[in-house]
Amino acid sequence: MSARAHSYDAELATYQHHNPRSAARFTAAQQVLAGGNSRLTAYFAPFPFYVERGEGCAIYDVDGNRRLDFYNNATSLILGHCNPQVTTAVIEQAARGAAFANPTEPEMALATLITALVPGVERLRFTNSGTEGVMLAIRAARAYTGKAKIAKVEGGYHGTSDHVSVSVTTQAGDADTPQASPSSRGITPNTLADVIVIPFNNVEAAQRILAQHRDDLAAVLIEPAMGGLGYIPAEPAFLEALRAACDGHTTLLIFDEVQTLRMTPGGAQQWFNVIPDLTCMGKIIGGGLPVGACGGRADVMEAFDATQHAPGIPHGGTFNANPMTMQAGLATMRQLTPEVYERLNEYGTALRNQLEEMARSYHVPVQITGVASFFGIHCTDHPVTDYRSAQGQDAALRQKLFLHFLNHGIYLGNKIVGNISAPMERAELEHFVQVWERFLQAVQ
Repeated sequence: MSARAHSYDAELATYQHHNPRSAARFTAAQQVLAGGNSRLTAYFAPFPFYVERGEGCAIYDVDGNRRLDFYNNATSLILGHCNPQVTTAVIEQAARGAAFANPTEPEMALATLITALVPGVERLRFTNSGTEGVMLAIRAARAYTGKAKIAKVEGGYHGTSDHVSVSVTTQAGDADTPQASPSSRGITPNTLADVIVIPFNNVEAAQRILAQHRDDLAAVLIEPAMGGLGYIPAEPAFLEALRAACDGHTTLLIFDEVQTLRMTPGGAQQWFNVIPDLTCMGKIIGGGLPVGACGGRADVMEAFDATQHAPGIPHGGTFNANPMTMQAGLATMRQLTPEVYERLNEYGTALRNQLEEMARSYHVPVQITGVASFFGIHCTDHPVTDYRSAQGQDAALRQKLFLHFLNHGIYLGNKIVGNISAPMERAELEHFVQVWERFLQAVQ
């Protein structure tokens, strides 16, 4: 048995030993939940741990383990767990009512705040998930342009609706001419025919493909930093090329800012100074409660307006803009001053640099990606710049790394991705680095 395999077995045994109650709960859950849970990213082998509570930047599980939370529910908890102002806002709203079939003032207040901050958003509609926000944006683009097809980046994740479940975890065609490939069962040939795939950060190839299909393209959809691939940031020239490819051809540029909105008060579009026609939002605007939104130019969003005539796009939803979520979102967004963003991004940059320098000094084949307060760790010896370069990693080393962090009091996403939350101080980052060094020492 190799030293690396033995090391993995030791980490696995340690995890199982310290999480017996979670193991028992997962066994029971599989009898009533398909796959034992309702969220793919919540599962990892041999079994996920069950959270009992969260406080600040830490979570506590049913076995009594405390872990620093560097995942923050997929970046949504930018203020950490149980932020006092968010908790108070939710409790006070619950005492007044959790949901109504009518508008409430918090909806207007949160919409006013967002439109003032995000450059490309003049009007918006709230939903209950980022997936719904993306679906709404695609529908709006088709309604506005009268075209059917969309273009998306290979490897880009935008939720679970049909048209974006294409070329996410699968690939087809050459690297500079990717072809639409289903990333899920149940995707029809007609759906695939409506999706054009472009390579990430390849200006020349993207321009060529978009020019080829411009007469049929309603929209180009992109996440400015690819979350599913370790937050690989788009090159500014690439985003500028997409903006130029859409201009003058009745094609809308859609930014999926469900995660990247935490980069600056105005999101990634402010960071890169490239303004999309439509913006998909979620995560931090709900303060930890289910939320999503689609916003953009007033003339495009007019399709949802029912005040003058029947709307071009009827959009309902029992829990859209429910006051519980709106109050949590308001309590969160009002605390996110420019200084908070600056500090989060400073910590993120410092952590990425330190992880990379240490990996080089120990000669361990890993790559660090990320931007602002995001980071990703890749178990490979070659640079990771897009979907294809992110493939072929050392799966055993990745699993060992994931369990190593869990066993030493740190929780990351199971793709070895993370982000910084506001309650974190340098002490939390120093602990992360110490655990990282132990890993490097063990596998060098």
